[in-house]
Amino acid sequence: IINLIFGSLVLLSYYNGLSKFPNLSAKLWGGVPFKLQPIITCSMFTAAIGYLLFTYNFLVNIDANKIFLKKFNYFHLNIIYLLLLIPSMLWINLTFRYMNSGSVIDWLVVILMLFIVAISSILLLLFTINTKKQHYPLYVLGALLFTFHTVLFDAILWTIFFNKPI
Repeated sequence: IINLIFGSLVLLSYYNGLSKFPNLSAKLWGGVPFKLQPIITCSMFTAAIGYLLFTYNFLVNIDANKIFLKKFNYFHLNIIYLLLLIPSMLWINLTFRYMNSGSVIDWLVVILMLFIVAISSILLLLFTINTKKQHYPLYVLGALLFTFHTVLFDAILWTIFFNKPI
């Protein structure tokens, strides 16, 4: 339910943000070098596939009574998904807000959202590694692809390059 509701809201926020601010949409890359943009775009799609893989694992293969990393339960898994999806849902509009205001506070909020997503993706990777179910390497690969993208491309590279001139 969390993925259906908040995942849909993430997609809707991107659609609404890109539709509402078409003049700013092209500027979402900021100063990210042009040669990196196709790599990052490709990574977005592989990260999305990875997300579907490890989420499928949690939904289908994992008992709701499972304890992760010897101290966390399925409730914590749901909280991590919320910590991943809610900032993802807010990111694009917060970025447009920053682009309009130029406020340092707005920029820090955008960065905070990206780092919450990155940390959440690392936690989901650790939980995935801890599952060891059928097709385990495939789920771990999916979580690695997703974590790689959210940590390296979103939280680190995008924030470094965004305000730099192209």
